[in-house]
Amino acid sequence: MTQLDQAHPTNSSKEITVDLRELFSILWGGRKLIILITSVVSLCTVFIALSLQDHYRSNAILSLMTADKTTAIAGGVGGLVSIAGLNIASEMSKGAMIVNTINSREFLKHLLSFDDVLPSLMAAKSYDSETKKLVFDPDIYDATNKEWLEGEPSYLTAYRVYRTVVTVEFQDMRNIIYLDAEHISPVFAHDFLNLIIREADDSIRNRDVKRANEALVYLTSALSRTALTEIRNSITMLMRKELEQKMRGGIDSNFVMNVIDPPYIPIYKSKPIRTFICLLGAFFGLVIGIMSVVVRHFYSLYTSDN
Repeated sequence: MTQLDQAHPTNSSKEITVDLRELFSILWGGRKLIILITSVVSLCTVFIALSLQDHYRSNAILSLMTADKTTAIAGGVGGLVSIAGLNIASEMSKGAMIVNTINSREFLKHLLSFDDVLPSLMAAKSYDSETKKLVFDPDIYDATNKEWLEGEPSYLTAYRVYRTVVTVEFQDMRNIIYLDAEHISPVFAHDFLNLIIREADDSIRNRDVKRANEALVYLTSALSRTALTEIRNSITMLMRKELEQKMRGGIDSNFVMNVIDPPYIPIYKSKPIRTFICLLGAFFGLVIGIMSVVVRHFYSLYTSDN
């Protein structure tokens, strides 16, 4: 016998070894407790699953409508373009700008100026499928008088909810934007997406038209101070492009986004998946039941030995 064995002698009476047959015997003896715990946990899970609100997801697929800039402008008058504030690279793809606009707090603040957007985000309680209308929480919002009973939430508070409702993704390789909205009301999810698409397009339209006006003022001033024919021709070309941009902003219904697949009113819920929740609850109930029986068995052995 080694010194280690002498220092720690084996106490066979304190050792607990369990083979599969004994484990099965333990579980079979505690089957009533296992069934009881599994049933209680499963019933609680079913109750929780049934109490969860149905959510519906509407989505849209958009493509970018980028302005066509000639290589002559980019190559011949690059310095002048930079001074005038005309960024060729950003004009070629506005995907990041669209995503950042939709995800911005300022854009949400603008959306909240439309009727029922803020209550639909912050005070929605349930959805009436017969009338296809939202039911607002009467303790938070008085829908009849359009009054907040506990004070109107700030747009910063609403922004956290907004980011969980709206998802936007840009695939630069295909110039495609995927836009989703998830809500307990399928009608609001559809209408909210349409509002976002329209207002995001108008926001970028107004921004670009304003920039084009500022660029035209600068180019007109530069043209009056320049006598060289080559520079004057380049400035004239730039002015023509900015006039085209301004004209397109005034006549095109879609300025930067072309709707490939428009938003729709979903008829199938996106969550919760109640069957999965119930099965998961039953599984955890079974695990808890088995662990309870095993722990109780070994605890009784330990206390009996002591």
